[in-house]
Amino acid sequence: MFKREAAPKLYEFVGQPCRNFNILGQTSLIDPLDGKEKHVLSNFALGGTGTVVIIDTLTGEGEQHELPIGNGAWGIVNWNNEKLVIGTCVEQAYLHVLDLRTRTWAEPLKSIGESYFWKMGLGSDGKVYGGTYPGCSLMQYDPATHTLVNLGKVSENPKNLYSRPVWGEAPGYIFVYYGFDTKGLKVYDIAKGTFQEFGRPEAEIREINDRFICTRTNGQLDFYDPQTLQPLDDAGLADQLKPSKITLANGQQLPFIELEDDRLASFRGQDYFIVDKPSSPQDYDTPQPIALAQIPAKAPVTEIFTLVEDPKGQIWGASGFGQTIFRFDPATGEYWNSSSVCNEGGEVYGMVFVGDRLFTASYVGGDHTVYDPDQPWDQLNNVNPHTLRSVGPQLIRPEGRSVLGPDGGIWTGWSANYGVYGGGLSRVDPETLEVESWYDPIPERAIASVAADDQYVYFTTHSGTSGLATRHDIPWQLGIWEPGKGLIDQYDYPASPNETFGIAASQGKVAFAAGTEIHIFDVAERKVVHTVSVSQPCLWLLKLDDEHVAAFCGDELIRIHLHSGEASLLSLLPGTIRAATLTAAGDIYFSVRTSLYVIRARELSQLN
Repeated sequence: MFKREAAPKLYEFVGQPCRNFNILGQTSLIDPLDGKEKHVLSNFALGGTGTVVIIDTLTGEGEQHELPIGNGAWGIVNWNNEKLVIGTCVEQAYLHVLDLRTRTWAEPLKSIGESYFWKMGLGSDGKVYGGTYPGCSLMQYDPATHTLVNLGKVSENPKNLYSRPVWGEAPGYIFVYYGFDTKGLKVYDIAKGTFQEFGRPEAEIREINDRFICTRTNGQLDFYDPQTLQPLDDAGLADQLKPSKITLANGQQLPFIELEDDRLASFRGQDYFIVDKPSSPQDYDTPQPIALAQIPAKAPVTEIFTLVEDPKGQIWGASGFGQTIFRFDPATGEYWNSSSVCNEGGEVYGMVFVGDRLFTASYVGGDHTVYDPDQPWDQLNNVNPHTLRSVGPQLIRPEGRSVLGPDGGIWTGWSANYGVYGGGLSRVDPETLEVESWYDPIPERAIASVAADDQYVYFTTHSGTSGLATRHDIPWQLGIWEPGKGLIDQYDYPASPNETFGIAASQGKVAFAAGTEIHIFDVAERKVVHTVSVSQPCLWLLKLDDEHVAAFCGDELIRIHLHSGEASLLSLLPGTIRAATLTAAGDIYFSVRTSLYVIRARELSQLN
């Protein structure tokens, strides 16, 4: 190990340029302070603290209230125009209650053992219900006593980790969707305190009202009596379903809420809108000339998820959640944040500049986009950024990030859809914008990280996926991929609880991380030739030059020689990094949660 007491701190703090809204839930209320109707948005701020934004539906004026703790989440319920009930994630599921008369928060409540509160609903008993992850539980909040109770696991299948969302419109019942190893609906009987299966396997709730419950299973609609839960003759009932989405001029459909003055309210990225209700159900599917308005509040600081330099020396990055990107000028400290880069929710993982254009890869829709910073922003009409062919729904999360391959293509590593073990690679041709993809090059393995040298694309795998627990009983791999040919070899690493994230390659040498070990693989010899032990897990590897890589291991930055395996401690760090990039000038920019730092090339050169 290394002598920390002698290690310098070479980094400089340069700013917090990543700021965005990531609205996950909405409701409306009649404000007890002025009697006016308000549109309420629940905002998630990864790396920061969530907020709620309360907007006057007539004047457009807004007020923002920061949660006591937590990033924010999907759950938001208006309780009798007296309280707002908010759920949060990611590290701990909290429940918060805002008194609307005093605009003060009650003491936060924890859902013990849970990380996420998903969407919540109001039951006929006046209590608020919500689903969770990873416990797949149903939570019950009693506003009268300010207590939170776990009513139990919704699914008996231990592989099902999610219970989301919930519906409380049918008197006496709470409906919960669960997944993702198996999927379906449970109904909770409030009086009896019991769960039972409801509907067809994999059915989802389409609508609940006082006349019927409608489920949808792979496009098929079924109807049930909301009191007896027995099937109904569906003759004519489908015609009574309310529209659930409204269509923008670009064809995108967005969910909405109804206001009391016969208008509709919704949001899109960094904007919101309020429009008159269409005159007929058919008009909801007709593209509407909807005017978007900027959310009337200051966007909070959020976590930096990806970093890259452009040819002009500007630093670009992506937000940890919210599907936005930012630009930072190292010379002036000025920054700019975008609106949504594509129509789907999620975040940008992959960022690669080819010439002056930025290519991105995003979760959750498996989207590729191309953006020209020198041209006007017009994502709404799919002009700039322009969305290319998606690799979803088979591949949805580009957690392997993106690299420029030896063939000039942009290569991205993906994990599979929710509830499916697997992954894949994609390639974007920067000239033709053609997208190619390969599903499961190594069966049932997600792509954890991707690198390239002048001959091959390299990737590591893992056995996790969205919606299911990671498997630790099977090996993971280092894959060697030759553009134009495919997978030419793989190196199996023994089953281990150590996840693999970092990878870097140069001239036939590949460094890859496995927990507290960094391995150097010789492509010609097809074996690991050096192993470096470190004291903290390595989450990022960065090529410094043809012979060296930088390993970000907890709060230590370690330089490793690819040919000898010799390692030295370059600098202590302010925390565990989220992303890093090397500039053409030799500066290392990296992020720790919401903060951007730099280690100057001149500082590194003094250590040589």
